[in-house]
Amino acid sequence: MSATATVSNVPFPKDLAINTESLACGSHPSGQLSSSQPNSISYVPGEPTVTLDSTEINAHLSAHLETRLLDELYHYLWLVARKFGHSIDTLHVQRIKGRNIVPAEDPRLHLVWQHNRIYIKPLPVYLLNFEFWENFLGLPETSKMGLVGSETVTPSFDRTVSVGFLRSYAFLIEYHIDFIMAKELHLIPEDVEWIRWSKFIHSFRCLKDDHVAKRYHYGQLRLSRLNWVVRLVHPQHSSTNWFYHVPHWSITEYLAQATIPLLFIFASISLALSSMQVVLSVSMDGLRDLHLDEAGVRHVNCAFWVFSIAILFLVGLLWVLLLGIPLVVLIWQNQWGFREHRKEAQAKTSSIV
Repeated sequence: MSATATVSNVPFPKDLAINTESLACGSHPSGQLSSSQPNSISYVPGEPTVTLDSTEINAHLSAHLETRLLDELYHYLWLVARKFGHSIDTLHVQRIKGRNIVPAEDPRLHLVWQHNRIYIKPLPVYLLNFEFWENFLGLPETSKMGLVGSETVTPSFDRTVSVGFLRSYAFLIEYHIDFIMAKELHLIPEDVEWIRWSKFIHSFRCLKDDHVAKRYHYGQLRLSRLNWVVRLVHPQHSSTNWFYHVPHWSITEYLAQATIPLLFIFASISLALSSMQVVLSVSMDGLRDLHLDEAGVRHVNCAFWVFSIAILFLVGLLWVLLLGIPLVVLIWQNQWGFREHRKEAQAKTSSIV
């Protein structure tokens, strides 16, 4: 299936649909919706509390798939992440890198990682249903959203968000081991078979970033860097100006994280002060009391000075390494981001010309 065909209509053939439930809103040639199909359901597949009313579906899709905060931060994300939608590790590689996979229903957390965990939103069943795409996620000119006899047409939900979300799963579940892990973590429906899944998801790997929502122009995002972007930009859709996502809900966790750095600072300063005190406290008269000759006194005095200065030098070097290496890496990454951003701007300018 070509990328053009994928975007022009439903992004997968009907015979490859994983969920085959029939909706009570099948389309007629007249463009109206009908509820007369046998064995059809009157709710969204996988969401029995959500009816097939277009307004209710739009609200549900917006709440469970849209990433308004990341969309607002989109023009700043190139500073903290690589703008490449394929930059997503498969599930088994996530484990190799020591990350625990945490299912999270909040779409803002999808593919966001921190330290030893990554958040992944489970795949909604309705995105695997052909009729749902045809009636509620089609292109604006072909979408038939609304109830039977409805005279007004509700603007359709931005389908590029759903396409981008499915494409992310094409990279997350690439091998059979990833498929097994996804089932164990309840990220995909339990009744899905590997062969059917492989055929269904394959075409999404071929999609380019132009065919998905802005959020999916980026792959995995690091939470600590998103926190800094929020602190600098103060986006409107953020619940706090300090965190993209509040990592801890107890003051104990913050104190535990701050304890080790504070102890290190205290220990290094104490060591430096002790070394300076040794240098200042060594006197020639005190050394002569050890019944050493003049040459021995000078040697011991020199040894004390060398040892104390070496300690001060090592403490300073340690601080330079702890602060300098991350700073160098940050500068290098920002320079790379600026170069890539400049290349993208030049490419857009040349394409316009």
